[in-house]
Amino acid sequence: MKKKKYFSKKWYTEKFLNELKNTAYQEKDKNLVYTVKCSPDAVSKYGLDPRMLGGPIGKMAKGLQFVPDFIFKHMNMKLNENNIISFRESCSKISYADCHINGVEITNSAVLASDSHKIPIRIYQNNTCKNTKALLIFIHGGAFVGGTIDPYDECLKMLVDKFSIKALSIDYRLLPENPYPTPYTDCFDVVEYIYNNHSEFDTDKDKIFVCGDSAGGNLAQACSTKFKGNDMIRGQLLLYPTLNIFAIEDEYYHTGLDDFTFEPTQKRLSIGVIRQMQMLTNCDVKQIGITAPDEFNSPYIYSAKGNPPTFITAGALDYLKKDAMAWAHKLTDAGVKTNLLIYNGLGHGYINATGVFPQAEDLIDEMGTFINSIINQ
Repeated sequence: MKKKKYFSKKWYTEKFLNELKNTAYQEKDKNLVYTVKCSPDAVSKYGLDPRMLGGPIGKMAKGLQFVPDFIFKHMNMKLNENNIISFRESCSKISYADCHINGVEITNSAVLASDSHKIPIRIYQNNTCKNTKALLIFIHGGAFVGGTIDPYDECLKMLVDKFSIKALSIDYRLLPENPYPTPYTDCFDVVEYIYNNHSEFDTDKDKIFVCGDSAGGNLAQACSTKFKGNDMIRGQLLLYPTLNIFAIEDEYYHTGLDDFTFEPTQKRLSIGVIRQMQMLTNCDVKQIGITAPDEFNSPYIYSAKGNPPTFITAGALDYLKKDAMAWAHKLTDAGVKTNLLIYNGLGHGYINATGVFPQAEDLIDEMGTFINSIINQ
């Protein structure tokens, strides 16, 4: 299998990262006020990030942009064995750059699941973590059928290094060979074990946060739903999450592209970016054993009340931006402290491309700031 690309240094300077931070502005959609940032070197504030165009998302977008709409509507992915193998290989080829972070110790361990399976976990910490005693439990993405903890080493090291927040990632079992709801119960078991044995992890039990990207964001929200009301989870961070996998429409959620804004000179190419996740979203999840919506796999159609403070992010050209914005609306309606951050010019997935996308480092800064704001309130 071809390995992921590795780069020996960051693709951007500290000056460029600060320029990205300074693009931040506020937008309002009904009751929801949220933050938007854009790449300083894009052709406009709605333009595509140039770094994305040279990668696999950009390359695929260049082909999909020419597919007529009436043909695209019928391009649904079939999740057979060969496609799943190919998808898993692609998940292991995420590009990242060495950010030269020293002093962060990485150790591998395991937590015993309720069915006696040993769930692998990976712990990231340095000597200053004992000062905060905060812990971020991270759950990787991969459409429930793929992904590993390996591509997230750099971003979690960076979080530890910058904010002295200990991190722990879960290598949960995947669908479909492990039947639903195994990925969920694995995550529940780890969260519950950490809470009940917080001293083993040198963590305060009231400083445990859950975080996940894409399908991992769904699993993180499921953990908050599972333990709602008992204060086990202090806050959650949902990174371009899938929350409405059966695409049930209501006042905040509508299918299609009407709620996207495009840079006019890049409209077709931008649609090509969106189509990649739209095609995966249109896939019938019954193929992997999720046969009906429930409060864990489809939290969007259930009550948002009682959730912990929530941070959400998505790329403006990610079809799952719909899930992020719609859930942020519902959380806000329910009185939940909610921070929504949208990155213009990006599609789906960026935190695991740390050192390549400056947005990944900016996101880590936003996550650490959010966690500290909850701890210190």
